[in-house]
Amino acid sequence: MTERIARLWREHEFKQAGPNEAIELLPVPGNTPMVLKKTVLEILGRAISSGEFAHCFGPTGSGKSGLIEAITLVPENWAALCRGMGLEYRPLEMFAIEMVNYETPGELYKQRAIRDGHTYDEESELIRAVRGAAACTGTHYPLIWLRELGRVHSASVQGGLLNLITRGMIRLPDEQFISGAGIAWVTDSNYNVEDNATHTLVTLDDALARRATINIPFYYLSSEEEVHIIETLMDEGHLPRLDGELIEKVVRLGRDIRIQRSQGNVLSVPPPTLYGYFSFLRLADALPGLSIQEVANVTLFGPATPSDRKQLAGVFSNVFGMKKPSQADSVMGGELL
Repeated sequence: MTERIARLWREHEFKQAGPNEAIELLPVPGNTPMVLKKTVLEILGRAISSGEFAHCFGPTGSGKSGLIEAITLVPENWAALCRGMGLEYRPLEMFAIEMVNYETPGELYKQRAIRDGHTYDEESELIRAVRGAAACTGTHYPLIWLRELGRVHSASVQGGLLNLITRGMIRLPDEQFISGAGIAWVTDSNYNVEDNATHTLVTLDDALARRATINIPFYYLSSEEEVHIIETLMDEGHLPRLDGELIEKVVRLGRDIRIQRSQGNVLSVPPPTLYGYFSFLRLADALPGLSIQEVANVTLFGPATPSDRKQLAGVFSNVFGMKKPSQADSVMGGELL
């Protein structure tokens, strides 16, 4: 990314931006705007408009779900992306499917339901989504979002998806056939983030991985990029105005925590993200009586175990230049942590 952040809704800014420049999207109501590279937006836009199966993968907090929500829940973002890319505009019709609800491959098609005190089988939400997507291919860009594929309960569920994610004919439970042409699929997961699969419940099935025609990796931004995004959002009024030195130190703190995690340390703390920095800055502004240590404790460090808190105390002091607490302070929950 360069220093400039172009706005997606301003067509001339988007078109003039280079592939690695930052693009800001209109925010989902109640959230802070998404900012990410132009090339990622264009690849996902092309995948959806062409009816591809896109797999968005990367570490938690890198923007996978946030991007999908920004272009599907804010119609203006999708319309602006179509204009900027020169795509034929049609509205998005999105069907979000929570994959954690499916424990067996049969449930992809039929699920038990209760009516008038009796149980019966009804078509699954996924099959209803396929029907709905196929019915609107001429007027909309249909998109089925398989949320959190890496958290499914069984590898066999992935195998069941092979009969649905196709541009050919899809066989439905009532023996009807519908065409899968024109239906786009997208899933977000943490697959391929590390050298092992301990961060997922099951590994990604090879056959299903080959079905993904578009694979979009997401990465954390550099410290300089994160600082620039925060400063831009402050200028636009999305974040409170705080001291620039504090922003740089908070971002540096997040970077150092990620480094510690990559070395196998402080694993009880999620890797800090832009959204974590936003929470830190909002709380620091709203409660100026809290020390910076206390703000970090309840935002970036909140879920840390006692042993990890001791190590985080050193990381914190290296960034902010503060004295590490004594062992008694650590045990008793001293001011620093």
